[in-house]
Amino acid sequence: MEDTLQEVFKGTASKDIDYIQYAIFLPVNNSNNDEEALLTYLKDTLDMINSLIQPIMKDYIWQKDKFHLSIAYEQTKDPPYPFLFGASRFGDCINDEWFIVYLLQYISKHIPDSIISLSDNDGDVLLIEAALELPSWLDPSNSQNRVYLMNGQVHIIPLPTSPADILTMPASSGKLTRQQAIRHLRLQQPSSKHTLFSPAIQHIISERLEQVSPHASNGKFEMHCARCILPKKAAFVLLSEPQLITLAIEAFYYRDPSAMKACASMKIFSPREDEDIDTILTFTKTTYAQTVSQKFYAPKPFRLPSNNASRKEDREKYKYAELGMKVTCGLEMLYYQHASSSLAETDMEDVDHYDFDKDAKYQAYLQHLNNLGYFRSEKKGSQLYKSLERQSKEQYLSYRKQSALHYKRLISLDDLDVEDEEVTFDGARLDTHVRQTIDNLLSHYSEEALQQLLYAKRNKNEDSDDWMNVDPQQLEEILMKRMGLQQKQLMSDLAKDMGMDGSAGVDLEAIMSNLEDFVEHTKSGIEGVEVFDKNNSNFSNGDDDNVDDDSDYSDYEEFEEDMGALSFDVDKFMSILKGTSSLESEGPETITPGSSQNDGCRIAEITGDDDVKDEEEKNLAQVMEDMDQEIYSHDKIGQSFVKTPKNPERFGEVEDGSESEDDEDEENVNAPVDIELNLVKNVLESFKSQQGLPGPVGTMLNQFGIVLPGDIEENDEQENEGGSNSNQ
Repeated sequence: MEDTLQEVFKGTASKDIDYIQYAIFLPVNNSNNDEEALLTYLKDTLDMINSLIQPIMKDYIWQKDKFHLSIAYEQTKDPPYPFLFGASRFGDCINDEWFIVYLLQYISKHIPDSIISLSDNDGDVLLIEAALELPSWLDPSNSQNRVYLMNGQVHIIPLPTSPADILTMPASSGKLTRQQAIRHLRLQQPSSKHTLFSPAIQHIISERLEQVSPHASNGKFEMHCARCILPKKAAFVLLSEPQLITLAIEAFYYRDPSAMKACASMKIFSPREDEDIDTILTFTKTTYAQTVSQKFYAPKPFRLPSNNASRKEDREKYKYAELGMKVTCGLEMLYYQHASSSLAETDMEDVDHYDFDKDAKYQAYLQHLNNLGYFRSEKKGSQLYKSLERQSKEQYLSYRKQSALHYKRLISLDDLDVEDEEVTFDGARLDTHVRQTIDNLLSHYSEEALQQLLYAKRNKNEDSDDWMNVDPQQLEEILMKRMGLQQKQLMSDLAKDMGMDGSAGVDLEAIMSNLEDFVEHTKSGIEGVEVFDKNNSNFSNGDDDNVDDDSDYSDYEEFEEDMGALSFDVDKFMSILKGTSSLESEGPETITPGSSQNDGCRIAEITGDDDVKDEEEKNLAQVMEDMDQEIYSHDKIGQSFVKTPKNPERFGEVEDGSESEDDEDEENVNAPVDIELNLVKNVLESFKSQQGLPGPVGTMLNQFGIVLPGDIEENDEQENEGGSNSNQ
């Protein structure tokens, strides 16, 4: 079957779904096997959770999906009882994910019996964030079902370290089941000290959550207020339902040619000069950046003001009008995209059209919520009361739908079906009833209602968008801060290297000494190189809680017993690298082109074989001499090395005459190679070839705490050349 052109384009535009899934496990009374009583308990707890978090999230603008919980069952019966589950897509806004983690931590604090697990499409969220502080025994092969939120803190179930632990800790061998982990955590309450993450890990998670906390000084940092000039109806809709801004910008940002047809006519939100108004809209920083970064030419119905660069007022007016035009086009596209689903939506029950006053079951449900303390002593008619009441209506309709369909939600926590978006993200999706919502808002539109909304926004000011501009040094500081364990060392080196005057200095001696330490003191295995730490006299990726450090080398020790002890003299090896082997005559720390005989002796010394035959020595020396002749027969290879002059004091002297220059060239040809200088030169050239991107040299130098600055001089030269060319 041949695919249509539209399906081909849709397939090329597909991408991985960024989502977070979360489950809340509550205590179950095993003595009473009454599932109906258990479901009632879960519903009451769910209602109280909604009441608990509603004051926190009532003004939050979500990027893709909102936080939502419902009762679910695990397909593999691990655990075998129902629990509260939710899954939300966060798109390009990573802060939505961490705001959900903040809500889950808040729930675990206020519901002490709850045990919460969470993960996203990349793996365990908490382990990824605290990757640099994790214990050495923890890796992807044994971390499954071990990490949970409980009592507002991160808990991890450790591996057994003694025979006594095997009796108390689950799954000493094989996979740890979710039911075993939950039972173990409940048995350890209320202290649960041995399952607590280390203070360093708790601090990393708390610091990250503090950034999205609404109670912190920067609690609203994800929001951005911007001034726009847009049609009155568009302003009324977005001011009445601020959450529609993210859906409108998403429709605009991911637009296709079919969506552009709606902008050619602008039937719903038609722009008119006499009906456009100036107001402030609240974006998320993600949606604002997506909007202003898009180059988009105004459709025919729009008439933007002139962009006179010489006048500040004209520039600002054009900026506001262009931003309003993009938002209005996105809202029109959003309305157009949901035209096909409008008929299906009219048959579905929604909060705005269902008659709750005539439903006796809802009135009984509302009275039950009052008895539970759901409305938190709020006065009827207050903003929070209205928000809680609307949420109770949404929850009631969800229960009503499940009861009518005899629906039991089955999910797989280990393999969530994210392709089935309507089922997996049911309840969390914001793009349901979109056209119905817009039509309902437009039916209540009036000049008086619009003026009331504008009056409520009268004291709100637009925010600066300087946060979108990050200079290279700020970016370097942000990246270095994420290095975790080496943060202080790297930041101090960065300040020293960059300097106040903008000049960049590089400590070449530090590079050389660290490279020597790297060769002398590091060891490697199947998991990579372990970097030696001078301060701690230990390996940086080691840990005090390591179960058995010697077990990693058991195979090597068995090999030694079978084959005999192998020896390697590090000092001799380093001296050979430097060219200062004891077999050589005293002289400069270099290797000369004619040292093939000495090289043969050195190799014999490293192997530790004192009984090497004379014939083998001669053959080896001949091979080394042939290799030297092969290398030095090519001019490019020989010229690529930096030589040490025989008379260093002659540097800086200026002598006339071609004879002195010829003599100097002849000396340089036969001069010894300066190993250290060549090493530093190659390191710097390799770093330069990375062009600011991650690479082997940059990674290795970061391990040493050395930060090399960018090639500022070359960039300045290019800018000067560009400026001179433009002036010409």
